[in-house]
Amino acid sequence: MGDGRYGYDDIDPPSFDIETSYYESDYPVSQSSTVHQHGADYIELYGERPLTLRFTGSAQVGLVDTVAHSGQYVWWSNRGDDSDMTLTRAFDLSDVNQATLEFWAWYSIEEDWDYAYVEASSDGGATWEILTTPSGVGTNPNGNSFGWAYTGSSGGWIQEQVDISAYAGQEVLIRFEYVTDDAVNRPGFVVDDVAIPEIGYSSDFEEGEDGWETAGFMRHANVLPQRWLVQLILFGPDTTVQRLELDEDQTGEWVIPLDGNTDRAVIAISGLAPVTTEIAPYNYEISEQ
Repeated sequence: MGDGRYGYDDIDPPSFDIETSYYESDYPVSQSSTVHQHGADYIELYGERPLTLRFTGSAQVGLVDTVAHSGQYVWWSNRGDDSDMTLTRAFDLSDVNQATLEFWAWYSIEEDWDYAYVEASSDGGATWEILTTPSGVGTNPNGNSFGWAYTGSSGGWIQEQVDISAYAGQEVLIRFEYVTDDAVNRPGFVVDDVAIPEIGYSSDFEEGEDGWETAGFMRHANVLPQRWLVQLILFGPDTTVQRLELDEDQTGEWVIPLDGNTDRAVIAISGLAPVTTEIAPYNYEISEQ
């Protein structure tokens, strides 16, 4: 930076937006709020007496904005750009002349750009046929879809029933596949409670993977540890930035040393959970000493 190689000659960065401002007449304060992962809420504090700040952040957050259709566990597609994730299982339909694939699905997918498919193969995976599902679509406005697929939002859990009688009398591979493009990804595709009643198969995935082979999909309870970054910015003769340490339960209590020389502080609160974009809830209390 000293010789200017990594600096900017002309830059005017925007100022951050203050979430809330509190003055001496406002204390004590107790407030609940939420923040986006890796974003920040800025809380501005004014006063001429030391303040006590108590922070309580949620210790958990979901991968996606739902819970399992039944039990705790689901298969989740994972998420990413330029990705192709699959979940595959073999079924023996030799003793039946008709069959139905049943499952519950939840999805939040970049509409008309990323797609999830249900597929079948009768030649050991050498070739695949995309199956027509009740809630899928056949449109392809941007040229990204390979066929009948799920895209956009399911709006909650939906039950799907797909006729796979064309594969009766033989062994078949069933596959869920999620394919994304090179920019923007959403929470993804989730499947639970898969069944083929005609052969007595059903699984809610509570006891394990149940023979499903995954390349990217994850069997998950939809719970991640939520971590936090809480920082104190003190404005005075010398402006300082200090990270406020939290306990393992994501709580903390600190003294904000406001006085006649330093009468303004800003608390910056950020959620730091990986992978997910679900918002993180927190609570804080502020009182004068």
